[in-house]
Amino acid sequence: MLRSMAVVDSETGLPSWLGRIRERLGLAGLFGVLAAFTLCTLDGGEFGPRIISIVFLLLAAVYLSIPFTQRLALSPPAICLLLMTLWGVAQTLFSPQKIVADGWSGVLFWFTAALIALVATQLFQSARAAAQFRWWLMLFGGAVCLLDLLEQASRTSLYYWVIKSKFHAVFGPFAYWNNFAQFVELVLPITLWAGLSKRRSSPAPYLILGAVQIGAVVASGSRAGTVLVVAELLAVIVLAYARRRDRRLILGAALALGLSLLFIYAAGFDVLIKKLQQGDQLAVRRSINQSSLEMIRERPLLGWGLETYVPVYRMFAHYDDGTYVNRAHNDWLQWAAEGGIFFAALMLAVFGWSLRPAVQSVWGVGLIAICVHALVDYPFARLGVCGWYFALTPMLAAHTDERRKTAANEEDAKRSTKEAAA
Repeated sequence: MLRSMAVVDSETGLPSWLGRIRERLGLAGLFGVLAAFTLCTLDGGEFGPRIISIVFLLLAAVYLSIPFTQRLALSPPAICLLLMTLWGVAQTLFSPQKIVADGWSGVLFWFTAALIALVATQLFQSARAAAQFRWWLMLFGGAVCLLDLLEQASRTSLYYWVIKSKFHAVFGPFAYWNNFAQFVELVLPITLWAGLSKRRSSPAPYLILGAVQIGAVVASGSRAGTVLVVAELLAVIVLAYARRRDRRLILGAALALGLSLLFIYAAGFDVLIKKLQQGDQLAVRRSINQSSLEMIRERPLLGWGLETYVPVYRMFAHYDDGTYVNRAHNDWLQWAAEGGIFFAALMLAVFGWSLRPAVQSVWGVGLIAICVHALVDYPFARLGVCGWYFALTPMLAAHTDERRKTAANEEDAKRSTKEAAA
C-alpha cells in the first residue's frame, strides 16, 4: 500500500525520497572531489591528482550506473569531452607520433573531465542542486582567498603553513599566481550575482566576499587575472542592471565598486605594479607561441600526442635563456599542437556553445573569462582549476532548458488568456 503511494522520479525510476538522497550524495561527492583537486594542487605534482581521478572514476561509475533503469542526460560539453577522450585513446594507440605513457596520462585527464561534465549534467537537471553547488563554491572560493591573503601576509612558502613548496611563495593551495587567479575568475561572478540578484535581503555579505576575492587576485600579482576580475565586476553590474533597473541595484553596484577598491588597497598591489612596469609584457609568450604555431603546421591534423608538448617544444624553440618551458602558456595552441586542430576545435565548440547561456545566467561569465585567460596561460592544465569549469559548464545547459520551459509556460499562459477573453 505504501509502495503504491510512493512518488517515483521519472528520470531515475527511484522513489522520490531515495532520489533526493542520491542527489545529495552525488552533489556532495562531486563537490568533495573538485575541492580535493584544488586543495591538492600545490606544486603541480601528478601523484595526488591521479589518485583523486581514480577515486572519482569509481564513484562516477557507481553514480551513473545505479539505478540501471535511469536515462542518462547528455549535454554539449559532456559530448565534446567524451569525443576528446576517444581521440586521445585512438592517438595513443595508433599514431606514430606519441609518448605512450604521456598519452595515457592525457587520456586519464580528459576522461576525468568528461565524467565530471557527465555527472554534473545529471545532477544539475535539478535547479535546487545547481543553486546549492554554486553556494558551496562561493563559500569555498572565499575560504581559498582568505587562505591566500593570510599566506601572503605571513610571507610563507609553506602550504597551509605545513607543506614545503619548492617556490618562494604560495597562493592558497596553488604555487602559481595565475592558477589562483583563474580559480577566482570562476567563483567571483557567482559571488557578485548572489549579492546583486537579492531583492529583499542585504547584498552586503556577498559583495564583501566578492571584494575579498578581487583584492586577493590583485595582491597575487596576476596581470591577466586582475584585468579579468575587474572586467567581470563591471560585466556582472551591467548585466544585473539590464535585468532589473531599480535604485536598490544601483546602490548595490556602488557598494560593490567601493568595497572592491577598499580591499584592493588593503590587500596591496605592489607586486602587480612592478610587473606592469616591465617593458614588453608578452615577449616570452610571443616566442613560445611562434614555436607552438610551427609545431601545429608540422602536424596539423593528428598532433604530436597528448602531453608531449614539453619534449617536442625543444625542437622548435627560438631561444634558450635557461628557463624551463613547462607549458605553451596558451592552452588553445597547446591543444592543437598535441591533439591536432580537430581536438582543439572540440574545446572551441564548448566555448562557443557556452557564450550565450553564460551571459544569460550572469553567474556564468567566469566561464568565458577563464577561456580568454587560456590565450595567455594554462588554466586547463590542472583539474584543481579547470575541474570547476567542467562542472559549471553543463549547468548552463540545465539553465537554458529551464529558461525555455519558463518562456513556453509564459507563452501558454498568454495564449490561454487570449482564448478566454475571446
